[in-house]
Amino acid sequence: MDKTMLTDLYELTMMAAYVDSRKDDTATFDLSIRALPEGWGYYIANGIEDAIDCLTGIRFTRRDIAFLKKKGLFKQSFLDFLERFRFAGEVYAVREGTPIFPNEPILRVTAKRTQAQLAESALLNTINFQTMIASKASRVVNAAARGNAVVSEFGLRRAHEEDAGMKGARAAYIAGTVGTSNVKAGMEYGIPLVGTMAHSFVMSFSTELEAFRAYVRTFPVRPTLLIDTYDTLQGAKHAAIVARELAAAGGQLDGVRLDSGDLGTLAKKIRKIFDNCGLAKVRIVASSDLNEYKIEALVKTSAPIDIYGVGTDLIAAKPVAAIPGIYKLVEDTDGARMKLSPGKRSEPGKKQVFRQIGADGKYAKDIVALQDESFTGLPLLTLAVKNGRRARPKPALAQIRDYCLREVAKLPAKLTGSNVPSSYPLETAPGLKAIINMLTKNGAQKADCRA
Repeated sequence: MDKTMLTDLYELTMMAAYVDSRKDDTATFDLSIRALPEGWGYYIANGIEDAIDCLTGIRFTRRDIAFLKKKGLFKQSFLDFLERFRFAGEVYAVREGTPIFPNEPILRVTAKRTQAQLAESALLNTINFQTMIASKASRVVNAAARGNAVVSEFGLRRAHEEDAGMKGARAAYIAGTVGTSNVKAGMEYGIPLVGTMAHSFVMSFSTELEAFRAYVRTFPVRPTLLIDTYDTLQGAKHAAIVARELAAAGGQLDGVRLDSGDLGTLAKKIRKIFDNCGLAKVRIVASSDLNEYKIEALVKTSAPIDIYGVGTDLIAAKPVAAIPGIYKLVEDTDGARMKLSPGKRSEPGKKQVFRQIGADGKYAKDIVALQDESFTGLPLLTLAVKNGRRARPKPALAQIRDYCLREVAKLPAKLTGSNVPSSYPLETAPGLKAIINMLTKNGAQKADCRA
C-alpha cells in the first residue's frame, strides 16, 4: 500500500520551509517509545518490515501533487521538488519481533532532512499500533502458556476497521497466537485459520443435537462445537453423543467451545463429562471477553482449558489506548541534537543498543551507547536500508514469529507476567552520558559527538 500521503500536514510544510531555506542537509532521527503501560514488562517491536517497505516505496503521484496544488499552500517549485522526491537514505532497525524497552532506539533514519522528516508520521502510525498489539498478544500468550494452553485471535469484529483487523492478526501471530478467525488475514499472510460456529447456527435448528449433527455432516474432519447456547452441561452431553457417532465413523470431534458463564467451573465439569465417555482427546476452547488477567486467574484454578479465544481485549490492547512512540531529531551536520523539554527530553547522537546476557542465559541488561562506543553483547540495530533500497532480506512471517518466541523465552521470567513489579535494566554508556550532561548543563541545542 502506498503510504506517501499518509502524513501530517506539518511534515510537508516543514519540508517546504527547509527547501526554501536551502536547509536539506543530512539529518538523523530516532524512533523510540517513552514508557511502558503500568504492569507491562516489555514491548515487541512490530511493523518494522512494513516501515521499511513504506520508506523504500515513497513516490508522489500526479494525483498527490494535484491535490496539494489545489490546497494553495505550496509554491510550484516545492511541488516540482515533490515530483522528483525519493527516499535515498539509510535505516538501521531492530529485527521485527525483538523485545524492546523504553527510551532505546528501535529504528534510526539518516537521510536528507526533507526525506527523514517526511518519514515521521507514517513510521509512527505503522510501528506504534503493530507494536502495541504484538506486545498485548505476547502477554496473553504468556498467561495461557503457564496453563499449557494456546491462544487463538478472534478480534476482527471488534478491530478498528479492516487495517487494524489485518495488521492486528499479523502482530498477534508473530507474538505467539496459533491462528486467527480472520479469513483475509489467513489468505494474505498465511496465518492458520480457526473457527467454530455462532449461537445463531444452533438456534436455526429444532434442537441443539440436530444442529450439531448437521454441522459435523458438513465438516466431519475435527470439528469444534459451540455448547453454551442453551444449557451448557446439556450441550456438552449432546456434543459427546455426536463425538461418539463421529468416532464410530472413523472421525474425531476436535473440541467444544464455551463462551459464557463461570468458565473455570464449567470447564472442569465438561472435562469430566468427556473423560467419562472415553473422549479425553476432545479439547475445551474458552472465549468470552478474555485477557491476560482473566486467563491467569483461570490457570491458577487449574481450569482444564486447552485453547483461549481472545478478541476485543487483544485486538484493541485494552486498557491501553495507544503507546507513546516518538520520532526525534538526534544529529545533523552541525552535531548532536537534543530536545530539553521537561518530561519529554530526547537523547542525542547516532546510537546503538547492546543487549547483554547473564550467567543464567537470560537477557540481563541493555546498554544504549553512541554508535562509536564498543561494548560486549548483541548490537540490536542493523542496516535495513541503504541508499534508499532494502539492505537485508525480507523475512517470512514464520521466521519472524519463530525469532520472536525465541527472544521472549530469553527474557527474565519476572518480565513476562501480567503485572511486572520491576523494570528491565537499561544503562547509558559513558560517551552518550557525557554528551547528554554537556547539552543539559549548557542548555544547548547541539554538540559534536564524534570520537
